[in-house]
Amino acid sequence: MYFINLPKDIKKLIMMKRIIFLLVIVFAVNVAYAQKSKRTTAYNYLRNNNLAKAMENIEPTITNEKTMADAKTWYYRGTIYLQIAMSTDPEVKALSEDALNIAYESYIKAKELDEKGLYTTDINNNLKVIVQEFYRIGVEKFNQNDFLGAADFLEKTFKVSESFGILDSASAYYTAYAYQAGKDYENARKYYNMLIEADYKKPVMYASMAEMYKAEADTATALEIIKAGREKFPKNFDLLIAETNIYLSRGDTKNALDNLETALEQDTTNPSIYFAIGTNYENLEEYDEAENAYKQAIRLNPEYFDAFYNLGALYVNRAAAILDSANALPLEETEKYDKMKAEADAYLKESIPHLERALEINPNDRTTIVSLREIYARLNMTEKLNEIKEMMKK
Repeated sequence: MYFINLPKDIKKLIMMKRIIFLLVIVFAVNVAYAQKSKRTTAYNYLRNNNLAKAMENIEPTITNEKTMADAKTWYYRGTIYLQIAMSTDPEVKALSEDALNIAYESYIKAKELDEKGLYTTDINNNLKVIVQEFYRIGVEKFNQNDFLGAADFLEKTFKVSESFGILDSASAYYTAYAYQAGKDYENARKYYNMLIEADYKKPVMYASMAEMYKAEADTATALEIIKAGREKFPKNFDLLIAETNIYLSRGDTKNALDNLETALEQDTTNPSIYFAIGTNYENLEEYDEAENAYKQAIRLNPEYFDAFYNLGALYVNRAAAILDSANALPLEETEKYDKMKAEADAYLKESIPHLERALEINPNDRTTIVSLREIYARLNMTEKLNEIKEMMKK
């Protein structure tokens, strides 16, 4: 065996390196201990309801390598921030503007790290509390017309349930509805499609999706979606009307009328259906059918402004068409002209009570006022004309 004799200064250097190495180890242990100590301190402050100090001590532990991968760290943090979020003390609330979200994110992180399930029960119970708060805030924001803000919180209610392995269809639907109201159609469609795949029994989803495509001027896709909905829910009245509205937007009067006649088989007491039938027959220049439909709408709803106005306008338009034909006659056909003019005047007189009733229902409607002024002038109804002129001055 050979022994190597080292110079004294080299021996000292080796000894120094050993000492430094030992110091590094001691320092690392102390740092790790310090971080765990901070976590324990944070927990003790939490127990004593000193949430400011608890928060101050827990925050460094989530970025330190020795504690950041430990489920306990995130569990403590979630609990601290949940207590802040649920506090009724304004000073405590002021500690964090986003306490509920931080609590949620911390618990989700803790669940990911908690391989042994040491904190699963407590975390799940606290997540249920968070879900209720998320839902409450979501509804509150929706009622304040902050639709995308509402969608954010409602989406979290869905995701919490998802973390339990549950498909919360109601939360998914409300999330989609809020995204749609906020015109984030991409996210809205994502949730609606998810619900369709899950066979969620809510026919209005199909109408909602179709409405988004209509807003994007894609009536072809809108119609496909409504047809898919009607195949699943063939007796659903709302889907039938939604499909009819798409036909109307495409100018497909025939299919629209077919649908409206089907709608009447399901509901003969809805004045809106008769009104829609009237407008479609008028577009087809089937005036007698249109007149009957408008009158039926009025019988069902004596305060139906649009039905009264359209019925009056129907007579005015018929009068105008006759006058156009009369004015095109040769000058020598005086007798025929006078007969056609009398027929047109009769239609104008027929329009008056309906337009006057429309004006009673909506006294500020300028279009009705102008229409009556023209009719009164045409028929030389001086007293009525002066009355309407005075109304126009006001």
